[in-house]
Amino acid sequence: MRAKTAVVVSLALLLAGCSVDVAGKPSPVPSSEPSEGDTAVVPKVSQPLDVSRFEKEPCAAFTSDQLAGFGITRQPRPMPEDALGPSCMWNGLDEGGVTLGARLLKSGSLSGLYKKHEQGGLPYFQPVADISGYPGVLTDLLDAQPQGKCSAEVAVSNDRLYSVQVTISRNSKDYANPCPVAQKAAELAVSTMKGTS
Repeated sequence: MRAKTAVVVSLALLLAGCSVDVAGKPSPVPSSEPSEGDTAVVPKVSQPLDVSRFEKEPCAAFTSDQLAGFGITRQPRPMPEDALGPSCMWNGLDEGGVTLGARLLKSGSLSGLYKKHEQGGLPYFQPVADISGYPGVLTDLLDAQPQGKCSAEVAVSNDRLYSVQVTISRNSKDYANPCPVAQKAAELAVSTMKGTS
């Protein structure tokens, strides 16, 4: 478990150092435009998500019904004063075979992730155009084919990321394909945050 925790912390540290200012152009839905100096097209966020409540209540991003869908019934571990950004962890490895960790990163951007990938810093990098209305990417720091762990990074604004990490038990059917689980979790969290903003 220490190794898995180290991976989550390492990813958060990496993302925290990826801040790049990207000017947005308003439009009804998130659009895709190239950023200066980028070779890839980085999606923009036209309607930033109000995440102020979750700065103080990071565990409120998931409802109990949503967590039950992952087999998680235990109380979460809130970490609102986390140096990298307000975070929360739901340990369900002994219940449903999955642990969720989520964090509102204090710094970092989708543009920064794209640049990190172009520099070879993210072996697994899969853009996702729509995570409950916001663009993001599925990532893994160590493996080109993630097993047992994956992260979904959602751009809630052009200079702010919401990061959801999943760690999955070897006994779970999702161990060999964890990224859809991370994406589903991120979709649920963003839906919850949208409903309260």
